[in-house]
Amino acid sequence: MIRDYVRLASVYHLLSTVRVAVLKDLDSVRTEAGWESFIRGDEAGIPLWQAAALSRRGYVELREQPLTDGDVAKYLMIERGLKGGEFHRLRERFYFEVRDLLRRAREDAKSSPEGMLKVIKLESNVTDLVRVRLRKIVQIAFLGGKPEDFIDSLLMEERALFMVMKDLIDSWEGEVTRSE
Repeated sequence: MIRDYVRLASVYHLLSTVRVAVLKDLDSVRTEAGWESFIRGDEAGIPLWQAAALSRRGYVELREQPLTDGDVAKYLMIERGLKGGEFHRLRERFYFEVRDLLRRAREDAKSSPEGMLKVIKLESNVTDLVRVRLRKIVQIAFLGGKPEDFIDSLLMEERALFMVMKDLIDSWEGEVTRSE
């Protein structure tokens, strides 16, 4: 079930609009407004999946800076410094982007020993960050925290996890305390 939520979040992220700079003329591109043409130098908002494909072919450049291992380390440091019920607001597509960052780092590591050290550090930081946030989510779900107090700071994938956990805990608690 959780895998389905994460996959659904990935589809959502792929369909979300990103800003791109057009490097080569594009005759017809699907945007939220319909089919549009762009000339070199234009800026446009197109779905991420399309931006990624066009970027690989040299037609556009994404305006958003890609997630870096430095970003992950910074997020981890900030998250560790926050109290139990507080969450640092991560990039909206953080989990989607971190999977891509890990894939690229592993690919780069195949050709250099230094790259493998970078992968190990990145994997460690990602795991630590996920565990810090997960511990907070579990604690809030268990203690019955009000979602409106923190839900805006959670990412889509984390919201799904929180809601599933909260429902499961509430259901279990209701069953074991039922007196019929």
